[in-house]
Amino acid sequence: MANGKRRADHRDEITPERLERALEAISYAIVLDGPIYAPILERLEREIAARRADDDVVSRARAHLEKFRDQAAASSSGGIKAIA
Repeated sequence: MANGKRRADHRDEITPERLERALEAISYAIVLDGPIYAPILERLEREIAARRADDDVVSRARAHLEKFRDQAAASSSGGIKAIA
C-alpha cells in the first residue's frame, strides 16, 4: 500500500446487517463460554440502538416536514412555508 495508508474497502463499512451478525455471533459465544464477552454484547446493543435512534430522528423530521407542507398547502394565505 502506497505511503503506508490503508485503502478504504467496502468490507470495512459497519452496516446494520454486520452489527446484527456480530450480535448473533457474540450471543452464541456467550452461551457457550459464559459472560466473558458481555462487554462486547453490550457495545453491539448500544451501537444498534444508536443507529435505530438516528433513523427514527430522520423519520420524525420527515413527518414534521410533511405536516408543514400540508399546512402550507391548506393555507390560501401562504402562512406556513416549509423547505421544499
